[in-house]
Amino acid sequence: MLAWPSLAGAIVALSLCMLLGGRPGWAAEPPVELVNQLEREIVTSSAARCPDAGAYSLLRPGPTAAPTMVGLGIFFQDVAHLSDADQTLDMDVYVVARWRDPRLADSARGEMSADCPPPTGRLWMPQLEPARLRSRQTFYPERFIVDGQGVVTLLRRLWLKVSYPLDFRDFPLDRHHWTMTIWPVESRADEIVFRPLKSQTGISKQLSIQGWRVEAPRLEASTDVRDQRSGSFARLDAVLDLEREWSYYAWKLGLPLTLIVLMAYGVYFIPDTAVPQQIGLGTTAMLTLIAFMLTLGNSLPRISYLTRADRFFVGSAVLVFFGVMKAVATLALAQGPKTKLIEQIDWWGRRIFPFAALANFVLALLV
Repeated sequence: MLAWPSLAGAIVALSLCMLLGGRPGWAAEPPVELVNQLEREIVTSSAARCPDAGAYSLLRPGPTAAPTMVGLGIFFQDVAHLSDADQTLDMDVYVVARWRDPRLADSARGEMSADCPPPTGRLWMPQLEPARLRSRQTFYPERFIVDGQGVVTLLRRLWLKVSYPLDFRDFPLDRHHWTMTIWPVESRADEIVFRPLKSQTGISKQLSIQGWRVEAPRLEASTDVRDQRSGSFARLDAVLDLEREWSYYAWKLGLPLTLIVLMAYGVYFIPDTAVPQQIGLGTTAMLTLIAFMLTLGNSLPRISYLTRADRFFVGSAVLVFFGVMKAVATLALAQGPKTKLIEQIDWWGRRIFPFAALANFVLALLV
């Protein structure tokens, strides 16, 4: 039977492990030496010798009581296209995975690294998968690099299409924290933990994507549960801050729509004796608005809720409709004893319409 002091010690140890983030075998911070080794610059040399085949093993490196720390870095060589409809991002990325395997250390390499053939199926390597992956293309075979201290670097260049649910309610003034999540395929958090590699993470200065401003990526490592799987798993989130360039939509969407609304405003200035001109102007404004909305429909996000641009469209349609109704009212009432009523409608319409158009703009795009 377990003695009381031993039981109490076990409870204390378990509590400390939970407080330190549920990573058994690691302290609150990993060893500084290991972190520095993972962050060290990669310098290959043709003179550096690859490890002997006998040093390879399918067993996970390091003590079994502690998880293997895998450093991950992601460099975005290009961000090509963000699809509003599919909510997918196309990108050209370098994915760098680094870990230390003491069995592969060789002091003869010194500070240099050997660029070796990947020992697929003969050496333990972390198996990784991005969440919500839609397609993947490999540019060239992965590179397997080993330095003198046994730090292994696995380098891949990939073309990825990854989806992520986005909220377009603020379109075209929307900003997004687009996230690509990387998981181990099978290993749980007691076998693998992730460490973001700052030295291997970044983004090119010139990107192919149009209509968006993309900030430098940031990596966030944590542990989390996965759907339909038991236990907790290491998780790495690569976050890109995206901001839509709204000026294009202001000129191509906002300005023409404002001019159509002002066209309907002209109904209130046409004399009551020119009823056909009032109806013609109001009807033309409404038909132009409908045609404009149909033309731009393919360039707007196809979603089930209203965006700021949709609210601006709806408000503009209401204002144009009021112009048409005013022309119809003139046709119905101007020939009878209610001529004064039409004059009052014109008087109020000339003053209220501009404020209504301004309120529509403010409520849709600024509030």
